[in-house]
Amino acid sequence: MSSMRHRFWKFVELGIDPYLTTYRYQVTATAKDIKSWYSYLRNGEQAEDEFSLAGRIMGLRRHGKIVFAVLNDSTDSIQIVFRYDVLGAEKWRIVEILSVGDIIGVKGCPLRTLRGELSILAKDIQVLAITWREFPEKWHGLVDADKRYRMRYLDMMLNEEVRKAIIAMYRIEKAFRDYLDRKGFIEIHTPKLQPIYGGALARPFTTKMYALDNRTVYLSIAPETYLKRAVVANFFKVYEIAVCFRNEDIDAQHYPEFVQIEIYWAFADWNDMMRLVEDMISYAIKETFGDYKIEIKYDDRTMELDFKPPWNRMRLEDAIEKFSGIKVKELSSEELKTIAEEHGIKVEDERRGKILEKLFEKFVEPHLVQPTFITHFPRDISPLARPYREDPNYAERFEIFINSLEVGNGYSELNNPIVQFYFFKKEEELRERVREKLQEIEYHPMDRDYVRALEYGLPPTAGVGIGIYRLVMAVTGLRSIKDVIPFTIVEPEEIPLIAELYPDILKYYTEKLRL
Repeated sequence: MSSMRHRFWKFVELGIDPYLTTYRYQVTATAKDIKSWYSYLRNGEQAEDEFSLAGRIMGLRRHGKIVFAVLNDSTDSIQIVFRYDVLGAEKWRIVEILSVGDIIGVKGCPLRTLRGELSILAKDIQVLAITWREFPEKWHGLVDADKRYRMRYLDMMLNEEVRKAIIAMYRIEKAFRDYLDRKGFIEIHTPKLQPIYGGALARPFTTKMYALDNRTVYLSIAPETYLKRAVVANFFKVYEIAVCFRNEDIDAQHYPEFVQIEIYWAFADWNDMMRLVEDMISYAIKETFGDYKIEIKYDDRTMELDFKPPWNRMRLEDAIEKFSGIKVKELSSEELKTIAEEHGIKVEDERRGKILEKLFEKFVEPHLVQPTFITHFPRDISPLARPYREDPNYAERFEIFINSLEVGNGYSELNNPIVQFYFFKKEEELRERVREKLQEIEYHPMDRDYVRALEYGLPPTAGVGIGIYRLVMAVTGLRSIKDVIPFTIVEPEEIPLIAELYPDILKYYTEKLRL
């Protein structure tokens, strides 16, 4: 970093310090604009129009009195051509000390070089911010996962796959909102601090609320029970793109803080919701990627996903029997436990539905590449779902699988307050039984206020929750959920900073700013 210190003083000698003098820069075009507007230029041809662009230098090539820079302004990258004979001696002194990572503004004319590269011939340059650290021109030296997530700002800047995935995520979210808004849905924000957590089977984060005498409260694991309260309040089409928190393991598919969309639609059932989901996701994919069919690259192979409705549908038990060859229908939980253990599956939760889920994960999930609905889950693991109208041993519940990932869960909502109370009671009894064995399971706590809301009347309603991070993983082919999350938690580290390393620079600014 000593070379960067030397470079700083060179800027000061030229009378340049953007931190003291530059507060804005007027941008009149983007890299994307220039590439669109001047694609017609032939090799060696220059336009007379002048534009101002600003962005970060991502690459530099020096050839005597001509320097080529790659400027990225977040819309695209474009080549900047600096020529001594165009800029003059004074501005050229700036070009001589530029470094990859510096943020600059340039004014110039579109030009296609003799080699065919659409560029900007710079007639003026202004330094807007400098990098104080050696900046990687290419992604060398940060392949280590810990460093990538610790310096996530560099990873998102330089890792094109990650960058595209994060952009795709926000475009998908926008498409979801556009689609639902046109359908008459309203987005309602639910509390993230809750007196009773609910809406999923998960371990919550706990905290204390100072204003309420340090009462224990929970970070939201799902917006479900509050959105259904909104349906009770006559908001018959509601949704939320919600940040949720689950105090569980971190692995390739799970992260304790995540974003999901939950949708609730009164006077509809699970079949209506499946049709809405496949239509909404298909619309978002086409809006984001330009087609229902998208290609995903894994190392040296390419796979195509086709989102055009209708999607495949399979019952949970049918899928297990198809892909494992094991006949599971009508088997008791004890028989299923024996089968699971014979196949190396550890059984901690002995509910029949949980064991079937474990068998499903092992034998079925790897085969569910194209968008697929898995339906008819056992009722014992679906405490908020309505019993299946033809067989109450099952719930009117579905899960969404894309590229072998479970990305969503939906059902016909249980709207009977008497039965809901019974299911909550059974969940609490189960928790007490396993607690005596010093075991811990995921369960849904009793929520009396939610049951009281149902007692005022919840119409027949369908609901769904879709994990947006997982969906983006599925459609981009990235292997870890942390690759699609903009910033993840990392352990703090002791980092020597410029102000500590170079007291002369600190003194310079304290004097200039009269600190």
